[in-house]
Amino acid sequence: MAISNNSSSKSSKPASSMAELMSRKAGNLQILRKGQQITGTIKKLTPREILMDIEAKGDALVIEYDRQNLENLLTFLKVGDRVSATVISPESEEGFPVLSLRRTLDDIIFERLEELSKKEEAFEVEVVESTRGGYFALTSQGIKGFLPSSQVSGGENLAGRKIQVKILEFDRARKRIVFSQKALNFVMNPATLREFVKPGETVEGEILSVAPYGVFVSISKNGSGDGKAAEGFIHISEVSYQRVENLPQKYKSGEKIKAQVIDVDSASRRVNLSIKRTEKDAFENAKEKYKPEQKIKGKVLDVKTRGVTFELESGINGFISSSKIPQGQTYNPGDTVEAEIVSIDEKRRVVILSPVLKAVPIGYR
Repeated sequence: MAISNNSSSKSSKPASSMAELMSRKAGNLQILRKGQQITGTIKKLTPREILMDIEAKGDALVIEYDRQNLENLLTFLKVGDRVSATVISPESEEGFPVLSLRRTLDDIIFERLEELSKKEEAFEVEVVESTRGGYFALTSQGIKGFLPSSQVSGGENLAGRKIQVKILEFDRARKRIVFSQKALNFVMNPATLREFVKPGETVEGEILSVAPYGVFVSISKNGSGDGKAAEGFIHISEVSYQRVENLPQKYKSGEKIKAQVIDVDSASRRVNLSIKRTEKDAFENAKEKYKPEQKIKGKVLDVKTRGVTFELESGINGFISSSKIPQGQTYNPGDTVEAEIVSIDEKRRVVILSPVLKAVPIGYR
């Protein structure tokens, strides 16, 4: 049994009988139960033994078998601290209560992590293993979080390394933490990004990397004076009004480019950009300029099984389907060829052509 912290004297008068004295003491005693939360004071704190004064007949022993948790207790607590503990056993074979400080320790650690998240402060984690979509990493207190591949700076394997990160997402109730390495260099808060850039604004950026599907860019604002930068992304469909098939050949890391802000992608925490929207769309006037049955010359750009692509002028391409090419007719990249306009395909943004025939071959469709 332990003396309750809420004990109070109902009367300052001496007990008039032994029965009254026993009654008063019984009212001030409570029976400890397994799982009960009690408050006490750290009396001894060493790697070998942690004792708490819970105002009982004797001290209570704190048991912690996990080495990481023991190290955390020694780091965050000190003798004299008043803390909450959970009763593991009301009375051991030796006669003293056995307690756990795991819940209190979790509260301390997650409060500190929450503070780091709010202040957007950097700290060190150890990347312990790779997993689908990223890595698992541990804080110095042994708390595991997820580092998505999309939040890694550079393409090297991080498993086994210690790196600096910031907290991207924090859910204390679910004990879920998402780390970001990119947040060391880029603004990641969607609300801040929306203040940083505005839709329709033209910005200058430096290419960070080029993927088959798009270009990653670092955007900085001239004259801001705060060193802020944002990560931008240009999807391959926003590179040019014309079809682009090999971005890594067209763009290189370190190049400077200008692009227009489309919007802020809150999920990816980056800015969607467009190069083509900074340029005039030559295809806008294609309907007025190119008419059916009109003869025109074009330069062969590409020859594939499905057909031949021509450049009619900068920004406007023509196309002859392979089904329209007479047997024996060949085209080579760089050739200048005369063709006849069939129609304008606005959806595909191409002028549909047919060969100009000297004579109609047998079986021509």
